[in-house]
Amino acid sequence: MADNGAALETPATEAHDRSRSHAWYKPGEKLKLSQYTLELFQNYSRIPADQVATHIIEVREKAWEVYPYPCIGSFRFLDFAITESPVFTTALTKLNSGGKYLDLGCCFAQDLRALVHAGIPSENLYGADLQPGFIDLSYDLFKDGHTLKSTFFEGDIFDFSTFKPIRGEISNPNLFQKIKGDIDIISARSFLHLFNPEQEFKAACQIVAILKDSPGSIIMGRQVGSFTPGIESISLGRREVFRHDPQTWKELWNKIGEATDTKWDVQAKLLELSPDVKDSVKAAELANIETRGWLEFVITRL
Repeated sequence: MADNGAALETPATEAHDRSRSHAWYKPGEKLKLSQYTLELFQNYSRIPADQVATHIIEVREKAWEVYPYPCIGSFRFLDFAITESPVFTTALTKLNSGGKYLDLGCCFAQDLRALVHAGIPSENLYGADLQPGFIDLSYDLFKDGHTLKSTFFEGDIFDFSTFKPIRGEISNPNLFQKIKGDIDIISARSFLHLFNPEQEFKAACQIVAILKDSPGSIIMGRQVGSFTPGIESISLGRREVFRHDPQTWKELWNKIGEATDTKWDVQAKLLELSPDVKDSVKAAELANIETRGWLEFVITRL
């Protein structure tokens, strides 16, 4: 699952609680659209401006029933963060030259659509998620079922044999094995922070195996971090995750490099949460609110 609100993990998400009374569930009338979001839905999805909000709310309600992730309840899936990445221009150049892109835990694959909207050939863009329902709904959200040529996989990062194409080039069940090791850019946005430290390390090594083995290949993303890095218990203590700052993130990737015999340039910075995200976190009464931030990173293969 990608983004952008996995920051707001709560006991209720673990319990599959779909109540609309939760703090991270934002009523439709509170939806605010950025100018970029409105423009994309008008020009990419061909939805009239006065119908965009209603359309998004309707699809959000269906997505909430698939799984009540906080990013669904709070409309954070409308955050096209790739357009604000420090390597967005670099990514466009690579992908316009025939490079391949994979969005891990893509959910609605909004960043993938942003790339297509920017002119990238969609057949070179791939997405993967453990929850195929979100992938199906992404076509409803963006109204591109007859135009998008991207392929989406259902799969578990810990077992490559589970990756099966469910939309796009579904006639080739071995497609993932074909493209594994030939991906130029991987988006791991709000992905690795979902796992405990042991799983995080293993998942990161799996990501390395998917990425092209050549200098300049990129792993990019953003996830929950902390200004006081360390172990944090979430979901009533059922799971422990490590919240990184830039230094511990670089240390992790040094270990990953040693384990995979690879070298990396790791650029990372910790950003303050926006006021609306902070309000949601506070309302959900989560721990360590004041020390949380977004860890934005670009990891380039040397």
